[in-house]
Amino acid sequence: MKRIGFALIVALVLPAVLSAEITVSQVDPSRLLTRQQVDVFAAVTDRNDVPVTGLGAESFRVFESVDGERFTRIGSHRVTTVANLEEGITFLLLIDNSGSMYDTIDDEPTTVVDEMRMTHAKRATRIFLEAIENPNDRVGLAEFNTGYRLHSPPITSRLQIQRLVDAIDRPGPGEGFTELYAGMIDASQELAEIPGRTVLIVLSDGENFPVWVHTNRPHPRHGTRVFEYTESIAQLQNDGVSVFAVHFGTEQDDNLSEVARRTGGRIFDARDDEELAQVYLDIRNRVLQEYRITFAPTMRPAERKWVRVEYVDEGGALFRDTGFYFSSTILGTSAARMGWLALIPAVVAIGLWVLMRQLRFQNRRTDANLEIIGGPRAETRLFALRQGQTVIGGADNADLTIHGSPSMRAHHATVVYDPKKSRYRVESSDEITVNNKPTTRRELQPGDVMNIAGTIVVFDQDELAPPPPSFDSEPDTDD
Repeated sequence: MKRIGFALIVALVLPAVLSAEITVSQVDPSRLLTRQQVDVFAAVTDRNDVPVTGLGAESFRVFESVDGERFTRIGSHRVTTVANLEEGITFLLLIDNSGSMYDTIDDEPTTVVDEMRMTHAKRATRIFLEAIENPNDRVGLAEFNTGYRLHSPPITSRLQIQRLVDAIDRPGPGEGFTELYAGMIDASQELAEIPGRTVLIVLSDGENFPVWVHTNRPHPRHGTRVFEYTESIAQLQNDGVSVFAVHFGTEQDDNLSEVARRTGGRIFDARDDEELAQVYLDIRNRVLQEYRITFAPTMRPAERKWVRVEYVDEGGALFRDTGFYFSSTILGTSAARMGWLALIPAVVAIGLWVLMRQLRFQNRRTDANLEIIGGPRAETRLFALRQGQTVIGGADNADLTIHGSPSMRAHHATVVYDPKKSRYRVESSDEITVNNKPTTRRELQPGDVMNIAGTIVVFDQDELAPPPPSFDSEPDTDD
């Protein structure tokens, strides 16, 4: 009888364990206003939990709904693997820096640095950072304990992030609590406005351990408020951020797996630096093997829209998952209640596009030039490019000096003329954006819009424009 019961349990459990799956990990509407496109990121795994690769548009069906119940099929869509995305992935590492992270991996007190759980975490992070190959991938760093601290927003410099990781210190008196749910809410907000694939990797060695609950003393920031894990889920879902969480120790937060599952991520366990490094690499590889499904949404107005993606495996089994995004919120009002006013965002976008076109065509000089049209206390003006290198920065000895921006470095970016290509390019040691795409080096085209430390600079060049009067054939790269 016991054997029959055991066999019955295996028969019931095994199909659930060895089942293929599709997971909507993120819905990104950042291109909705400008291109009328929505991107859905989806992970497909087989019955052994191995990512399924090589799928195309024909492998998926996409549906959209304004109420989460009645879905309309989308006629066409495009599919690209995340690994082939030029813009890269944005990661934010959220590391538990509570007092227990300075115990051994067996939860024993220690004064030996190499034995501390935090030291294991730092070594594993180094391996993760070294494995990143796409120069457009960005990584940020934050820590949480009693409070929350952002060490760096997502940047392309992995070396800088590793230095910040290595510099994390033991918390002081009263700072060693574990405000896990509040920390995830803060971290989610860091990623909310970043377009493209965004991933929050949470490392925690224990359960949520709030100050107010365990000391009856108000939290220095939140007072007597105690955050629930459901609040973390709501914030992450609203911001379109998926959580990949790692239990790093003998204690676990029972709700963290639910947070990961309901935000399109996964939960992992690790005991030491080797296991943690492998988990970090697995997270990155799984994200790289996701699919970005791009479609044009329906014109039905709604503040929130649901997207359902279906996948049929080789055996004919159907799998589906659903996510949502906010589509037409204007000053907090649902587009469904605004009627024709819901068209305002599209009208504004078209108006801005026309304005930029007019700016470009009004700026018809015969030489290449930069037009400064924004920035703190910066006047709108033209600057002719009359030399091989033009340094833009806040220093008085820069070729183009821009005052008033606290984040503007002395020599922030350089526009360089390439005589072999008869082209200009922009280079910067710090990340800037060109046409809203982060970069540190890019060839410029007429009309390109650069954001350099908050100042908008437009490049223009007549097709018949002569080269600058003088330039270095081998530009000096010394500071």
